[in-house]
Amino acid sequence: MVELASLYTTFWSKKRIQWMVGVSILMGIALYVVLFMPNSRATDRLLIIPRECTRYELKTQLSDIGYIKNSTTFLWATYLLKYHPNHRPGQYRLTSKMSNWQMVRMLRGGIQHPVQLTFATAANKASLVDQLVRPIGLNKATLWALLHDAQQLAPYGFTPENVLTMFIPNTYEVYWTITATQLLSKMHLAYEYFWHPTRLDKAKKIGLRPIEVSILASIVQAETNDLQEAAMIAGVYLNRLKRNMRLQSCPMLIYALSENQSGIKRVLQQDTYIDSPYNSYRRRGLPPGPIGLPSVAMIDAVLNYIPHDYLFFSAKENFSGSHYFARNYTEHLKNAYKYKKALDKLKIMR
Repeated sequence: MVELASLYTTFWSKKRIQWMVGVSILMGIALYVVLFMPNSRATDRLLIIPRECTRYELKTQLSDIGYIKNSTTFLWATYLLKYHPNHRPGQYRLTSKMSNWQMVRMLRGGIQHPVQLTFATAANKASLVDQLVRPIGLNKATLWALLHDAQQLAPYGFTPENVLTMFIPNTYEVYWTITATQLLSKMHLAYEYFWHPTRLDKAKKIGLRPIEVSILASIVQAETNDLQEAAMIAGVYLNRLKRNMRLQSCPMLIYALSENQSGIKRVLQQDTYIDSPYNSYRRRGLPPGPIGLPSVAMIDAVLNYIPHDYLFFSAKENFSGSHYFARNYTEHLKNAYKYKKALDKLKIMR
């Protein structure tokens, strides 16, 4: 009887051990499937996790855009590893055959993939802000407010009117979570790097500060896209500045008028009477800020302007973008009349 009881106990002990081993194996398989089995698709992908994103929203996003094979195991992995997406927003790079463990560990650690932030030129501050916020998670209103805050800009040596000149067109690496203040600091560092001793020396020789060079470059850029002519036009404006003559720039006047009108193709005599710091038909010197974001090439065209004795220029009547250059007002009027006549012929009155 004792032997029978002993055999019974031994039997169930073995069964329990077998059961425990079986359960352990199943749990190990489940754990492997949830955490360590490759779950990302074969192609490398960039993933943006927005602020306030939940686990379920992230799971749905990854599933809908086809970044992972099994969204359920990914969700389980986020719970097991105690990962909350809203703690680490940003742009991340998912490589091929990553497991949930690898993905969640990267996301939880906030190991972001940099964003390539590129801008070339911009018509105005609003256009630049649109370009800057599009690829990153920066709030547009926040950046806009910063660029209009005189106190915040003062330590950098800029004002809301001329802060556009601090942004040097290029491609920059930033994180998706960069703040407006961090972005401004990064742009200022790039600005200081751009204005190296060689460029500063050239600016000094033409009697302008770096901000003024960029302001003039924005005006020249509005006149032409041809860099050879840009250097000539820059020479005309510099000649007028040296003689304390009004710049009489049509693009500047159009910029002054653009707040109330758009699509202006022709400046009228009546426009020259408006009261604006950008009306160079009434005011002398450079305006308080640029009329657009100049390209690096245009800034260098001003710094490397072509010396000459021309004081006037006028667009050619063939609308090629080329210009006539004149030394005196009488000669300039003849050239300007040709362009006026061409506009009249096409019935371009505004």
